[in-house]
Amino acid sequence: MPPATHPPEATAPHHEKPDKPELLLPAPPEQKLLRPLDVVTFKKVSKSFGTGSEAKLALQDISFTIEDLPNAGELIAIVGPSGCGKSTVLRILAGLKPHFPPTSGEVLVLGKPVTEPGPDRGLVDQKYSLLPHLNVIENVAFGLKLRGTARAERLDRASEWVKKVGLVGSEKKFPSELSGGMQQRVAIAATLILQPRILLMDEPFGALDPGIRLRMQELLIQLWNEQQSTVFLVTHSVEEAVYLGDRVFLMAPNPGRLVEILKVPRPNEPPEESRRKPWFINFCQALLRRLEEESPAQHGVKV
Repeated sequence: MPPATHPPEATAPHHEKPDKPELLLPAPPEQKLLRPLDVVTFKKVSKSFGTGSEAKLALQDISFTIEDLPNAGELIAIVGPSGCGKSTVLRILAGLKPHFPPTSGEVLVLGKPVTEPGPDRGLVDQKYSLLPHLNVIENVAFGLKLRGTARAERLDRASEWVKKVGLVGSEKKFPSELSGGMQQRVAIAATLILQPRILLMDEPFGALDPGIRLRMQELLIQLWNEQQSTVFLVTHSVEEAVYLGDRVFLMAPNPGRLVEILKVPRPNEPPEESRRKPWFINFCQALLRRLEEESPAQHGVKV
């Protein structure tokens, strides 16, 4: 005897909701995985100072891209003779006049054109930029004050950064009471407390004694690993560029041009140890020869 058959289920009355109404909707189109926005893009950026016959071409057709590297970040060391436009590149990226805007070309940060300075970019240079009437803790917290952060919170966060840069016990001292190395630590803390996506450093250790400079390099690596931001470091020191940089941008003068981009291993040891390694010595020597080829009459680059 054949098995009993069942009539098809009756259609739900129009006033009843179906059990799974989502099944009646058309399937959404397949989503494409979006590539992260590049952190920085320079597209044929040139900069002239002055007008007419007095105009001086400082940068010519600078192009590069810094990709977003999640959970890693990248440190770009820019090296070259004096007058090759290293600082001009940084200040254009920062949106600072008179270097900004470029005469031609385009600068993008996270896919958007740079139009002015912004909290996504922090600048540290060798002038330290500390407020002389504020003590260490107040200098570190000053940027948070401008953002409207409550006093208790900003002082707590500033205290944490004072510890990170090794200045515990100096919180109440004023800039005039600090050594150059200590002032630079305050300047770095005051910038990094604001968590900029991009850190711009223009010869930040250039005025420091050699021993203190090495300690500051170690500190920068430590803090950079914690922040995982993108760092641009301008330096005249080839050794500093090779030790700190994931990539080294080699620039040449008259006019300022980006002539080569070199990949460098990320440091995992103190600078004194790195400098004794054969690969490090050979890399620095090759970079110096390359600089001499590009600017034989210049002597602005040092080891």
